[in-house]
Amino acid sequence: MSEYKGIDVSKYQSPGKMDYGALKDLGYSFVIAKAGSLKGKDSAFDTHYTKARAAGLSVGAYLYSYATTEEEASEEAELMLSWIKGKKLTHPIVYDIEDGTQKALGKAKCTAIALKFLTEIEDAGCYAMLYSYANFIKNYLDMDKLRHFDVWLACYTSSERRKALYTHPVLGIWQYSSSEVLGDVYPSRLDQDVAYKDYKKIIEGKGLNVVRNS
Repeated sequence: MSEYKGIDVSKYQSPGKMDYGALKDLGYSFVIAKAGSLKGKDSAFDTHYTKARAAGLSVGAYLYSYATTEEEASEEAELMLSWIKGKKLTHPIVYDIEDGTQKALGKAKCTAIALKFLTEIEDAGCYAMLYSYANFIKNYLDMDKLRHFDVWLACYTSSERRKALYTHPVLGIWQYSSSEVLGDVYPSRLDQDVAYKDYKKIIEGKGLNVVRNS
């Protein structure tokens, strides 16, 4: 199985301190940047996108969900599509559902919320992906209803332990650490990801993620 190294970033990783060229030199191929949430667009999204692309890295985007209804999930999808218009994103468009407020909703509602966002993103011609951590996926999402979508899993453990914690057959990206420091790239900790698909090749080959300015 092929593996591709990447990181994910947000405003908490200052783009001014990030050397994306050095990241590429270390063999990393992709970056997934936070676009925002219902609270607003991430202030560093555009800069992370521009700098990563300039370094020759493939870029994806994620939205952190606070939705407690399908209507809010639809609003989140609309926001995401507005933020990525005109950008050349060659990694997935990701829905990060894990917030503590959503646990009280139960599995059926959390599943419906995730399905709403992911379906609307896919219907807009994008490669939609689900992100969460192993316990949330197990207890708050019906993965039979979401099996169509690739999963980006947060699980900071060994691959053997991960397989025990996460039994869903679909795994597109594994976020395996939040504490690695790459001194030539950034002065503080960075999330570490490994992808098991060549998303850039898939997305470009199918002409996906093309959200044009109106």
